[in-house]
Amino acid sequence: MNANQITKIKTSKKNYVLFINGNEYPIDEYYYECILPYVGKVFEVSEMLELIAFSNANEVIKKQYKHIFNNSISTYELKEKLSKSNVSIDHINLIVNRLKQEQHLKEIDFINHYIEIYQYKKGKKAFKSFLESKHISQRQIELAIDRFVENEEYAFEYASKYINSKVSSNAMLKQKVLASLINKGFSKETINKVLDKLEFEKEDENLEKEVKKYLKKYPNDEYKVISKLASKGYNVSKIKNMIRKEAFSIEN
Repeated sequence: MNANQITKIKTSKKNYVLFINGNEYPIDEYYYECILPYVGKVFEVSEMLELIAFSNANEVIKKQYKHIFNNSISTYELKEKLSKSNVSIDHINLIVNRLKQEQHLKEIDFINHYIEIYQYKKGKKAFKSFLESKHISQRQIELAIDRFVENEEYAFEYASKYINSKVSSNAMLKQKVLASLINKGFSKETINKVLDKLEFEKEDENLEKEVKKYLKKYPNDEYKVISKLASKGYNVSKIKNMIRKEAFSIEN
């Protein structure tokens, strides 16, 4: 009998088990189809090392195939997951090399999987940060950002709903919308277009609500009411007029 020769193959519900050199090597269906083993097959040393790597990482790698096959995991992420499961660096490299030989873990496929997801509700900067966090190569990141189309319509709808759901001055609302769109990773160009189209028409209504709230909270301290509202971006003259209007309404 030759060294590294399969003497028996056993099938279980979860694995195929190869018997070689008196040892048992459980492997999953994917790797079985990669190497197409049969009784009597002899492995070269390099092939044997790869087989041992896949066998040792058998339970871990099986959980990742779904992500590998739908391109939702990067090489960096897969290496991290294997490393955390105590798979050795040498074995990780052998596993990753085989997967790449089988045309998996391509950066362009990973990018294509996520680009539409990010284009729906996020901006270029958010997508760039995401790709960088997954250790995608700089060249591929640059190419991805070049073809990334920001969803200006979504950004506008989001900003419109935001300002309509808040009670604040126009100045404060603009700052908050700006910060929120920046946090979503939108470019300066898209943000400026959105801000130019937004209509801020509720300031007087918002001011009236806030004057009532603060007069109730500080009924004997008009100065504090003015100070609080001025710090929120309202015009001082408008605040005073609204306070007088509210006081007149209460008196009558």
